[in-house]
Amino acid sequence: MALPEKINTANQGLVEPRFERIRGAEYAMGSPSYIHQAIILEIGAQLKKQLASHGCAVITAPFDVYPLYDQGDEETFVQPDIFTACEQPLLEENRYLGAPRFIVEVLSPTNRSYDMMTKYTLYMAAGVKEYWIIDPSDRLLYKSVLNSRNVYVPAEIEAKDAVAIDIFPGVEVDFTGIFDLPRLGGL
Repeated sequence: MALPEKINTANQGLVEPRFERIRGAEYAMGSPSYIHQAIILEIGAQLKKQLASHGCAVITAPFDVYPLYDQGDEETFVQPDIFTACEQPLLEENRYLGAPRFIVEVLSPTNRSYDMMTKYTLYMAAGVKEYWIIDPSDRLLYKSVLNSRNVYVPAEIEAKDAVAIDIFPGVEVDFTGIFDLPRLGGL
């Protein structure tokens, strides 16, 4: 039996729905799955250790990023699964005002075309230097690196070994076992 949903009580504040806004269109975001979150946590932990020497923080969703802010668009914001905050002046308490250098999105069945098309186009226009899309169901990495003409050069990689991040020399994500995380309660 499903429990009734509580919206607002004396002991609990109103829970805001998560959404992103891209050029005036709002996109609702559901709660991510356990495996989605476990992959983000594992990759984030690997990156945190390695990117500290590059002067970058690793931040995970939910955290608002305004990738077109420096282009005058103060309304477009997204919540990437993982991003790097390398420019300290752009990082505020609860938002990042500019295009991160590196972004990772983990696909879910409900966000596939959104991450692979809508966000891909946005991140390229914003000047995100490297954008990774991880597909847990097919164990693939779609890696896109911005070239000198500000166009992404995409590559499809089987995500099973270590993969270098092109824009951060010496930094890589080891995908060995990353999709074989423990599943709880039959999930």
